[in-house]
Amino acid sequence: MADILDLEPQAIDDATAMESVASWDSFNHLNLCLALEQEFGITLTVAEMEGMTSYYDICQAIREKLA
Repeated sequence: MADILDLEPQAIDDATAMESVASWDSFNHLNLCLALEQEFGITLTVAEMEGMTSYYDICQAIREKLA
């Protein structure tokens, strides 16, 4: 996430969200989702991708996929 959105890793927390990060546009959102799929060996649905608009949402979605 830090690499794709050009953020410092320590700056990312549950409040990090699409509306508060200028570099988190639709293109980078897709890149982020693809990187998460590859990193965790999961497949995200379109609905899941659309719902992942914050770091907290991403963590929740990944936890559910890995459970």
